[in-house]
Amino acid sequence: MRVVDPRLPATLRALREQAGLSLRDLAKRVYSSRSHLHDIEHGRRRPPPDLLGRLDDALQAGGRLTAMIHTPATVLDGDQVARLHHASRTSQISAGGITALADLLAAQRRLDDAVGSGAVLPAAAMQLDVISGLVVDAAGSHRHALVDVAAQWAQFVGWLHAAVGDAAGAERTWSAGLAWTAETGDTDLAATILSFRGYAAEHQGQVGAMIALSQAAQHQPGVHPGQLAYSAGQEARGMASSGHQPSVVLGVLDRSAEHAARQGERPPPAWNYFHTEEFFAVQRGIVYLNLADAGHAGFADRAVELLATGLAPDRRRPGWSGAHLCELGDAHAHVGAHRDAEAAYAEAASLAAATGDERLAARASAGVRALSAPSA
Repeated sequence: MRVVDPRLPATLRALREQAGLSLRDLAKRVYSSRSHLHDIEHGRRRPPPDLLGRLDDALQAGGRLTAMIHTPATVLDGDQVARLHHASRTSQISAGGITALADLLAAQRRLDDAVGSGAVLPAAAMQLDVISGLVVDAAGSHRHALVDVAAQWAQFVGWLHAAVGDAAGAERTWSAGLAWTAETGDTDLAATILSFRGYAAEHQGQVGAMIALSQAAQHQPGVHPGQLAYSAGQEARGMASSGHQPSVVLGVLDRSAEHAARQGERPPPAWNYFHTEEFFAVQRGIVYLNLADAGHAGFADRAVELLATGLAPDRRRPGWSGAHLCELGDAHAHVGAHRDAEAAYAEAASLAAATGDERLAARASAGVRALSAPSA
């Protein structure tokens, strides 16, 4: 199975424009048609590898476009399926088996970043079912390590459920994960799951629960500064959208920034690999956008600046960029930059088409419609 990186359409367009070429000019150089390239740039067609090679040459891209189509290593082959089936029928698992499960989880996380949660959820949920069965009967020296990996899988699969709008599946999975973290004593993972439950509550319109869960995540002992920064930023976002005064919201946001500045004190947990500088810029930008949405003047320009910085084209990860591109579009609309807003919504729609994300497609379409709606 070939997987197309959802960033390919926007990358191709950016490279073409940097080269100063029209679609017609580029089509002549790569022996294609203008309409074919137009459809690729808008995510309507999958480009064949040989065409990508010609595009790389014509745009002097150094193989960048060709590298955006790949066959994921995380698709299970027959031998891997057999081993998972065997594992599900035995209460014994070796240290090597636990390491293999951890490696598979890391690969599934990368795949989620590349192709979106909907494509990854079925296999990941099946794998978690196998691991859950192993945990039931596990005993002896390997139990702690197995339970730890199981809790990490539950955190990830719960996120996948939440990302596709399955709140019940997310809550069920995270509840199991929290029980396992109680056994292992992993407060970093417990705080992560609590914060993710806050994220899910926000998307169900339960902002009060979102704030409370974000605060509870910060009260876990010994939590990594990056996770504290994430939880405080989420708390600030909830407060901004529920009518708190800007001074209070920005005080919580400052606390988030202070935690983020301490991230280098120790290595982060493996599952918090996305706590990057650009991620926290996006998180802060959303808080400023929420303040602008609440009618507080002077925050929209800062929202545009932070969101644009965090979503620079070379920093985007398709698995999470789509919704944030819509928020960038909203911020541009706030300051009257309608063409920039349209471009952000169009890129979000392209990601939605590439990943099959119907909720994102609807969100991008709503943004475009709002631009053309008459002012109140």
